[in-house]
Amino acid sequence: MNSNAKISVCQFKITDKKEENILKAKEYLVRAYDKESKIIVLPECFVCPYDINSFTEYSEKISFDINSPATLMLRDTSLELKDAYIFGGSIIEKEEVNNSVFYYNTCLVFYNGNIISKYRKNNLYKINIKDHTFCEADVLTPGNLPEIVNTKFGNIGIGICYDIRFPELAKYYQERDCKMIIYPGSFNRYTGPKHWLILQQVRALDNQLFIVSCSAACNFGSKYESWGKSYIISPWGRIIDESSLDVEEIVSGTIFFDEINQIKNSLPILF
Repeated sequence: MNSNAKISVCQFKITDKKEENILKAKEYLVRAYDKESKIIVLPECFVCPYDINSFTEYSEKISFDINSPATLMLRDTSLELKDAYIFGGSIIEKEEVNNSVFYYNTCLVFYNGNIISKYRKNNLYKINIKDHTFCEADVLTPGNLPEIVNTKFGNIGIGICYDIRFPELAKYYQERDCKMIIYPGSFNRYTGPKHWLILQQVRALDNQLFIVSCSAACNFGSKYESWGKSYIISPWGRIIDESSLDVEEIVSGTIFFDEINQIKNSLPILF
């Protein structure tokens, strides 16, 4: 098992043009791979505006055909980027079961052209404050299972955005020897500056593992304006690297997984 890995998170603006978003995502994946990254992360809902009124229009089945262009791009790009783990942010997955249609906020993980993990957002975003209301459950169905990705660097857990508010999910991953949790996200501009970073640091500290987040850069003027900050956080709560606010860029850092055992030995809070 490799003791260190270079990871990149790809922060970029998302528009209402699905094809352009997919092409941009591929461009960022290739650029991150050229930086010798072996774990590459895309933002939540990288194919469409984060807007419940858009979800069904931009949804697609998990299939390798022209009707599922985001999934197809992730597969084809993964074939090109040998031995890299691609955490495909999330797409709006469409599933038809017994004449019923369900939609999920889904993260696909690819390795050498294969889907090796699929995580459906367990905790759907809901907020009702003076200047901002939103309810994913008006359109989406929640997933009901955590998802652990077995990699050559060790186990990696997946959450999506709002999931980070639920410590039991992170605890589940920690108890199953995950070394990192990856959260594609799109926090809003009200709670984002107050909660996004501190939640990541708390999850890292409580569970003594690495936390990685990947946000979209804010597309100002859209119906939902995201807090465009992405982070790589150490088990000590230290910011290894972070994006500039709302800047389209790739943020990279080298993860030294031996740091986890050093911290556990120095501060033995987990039993």
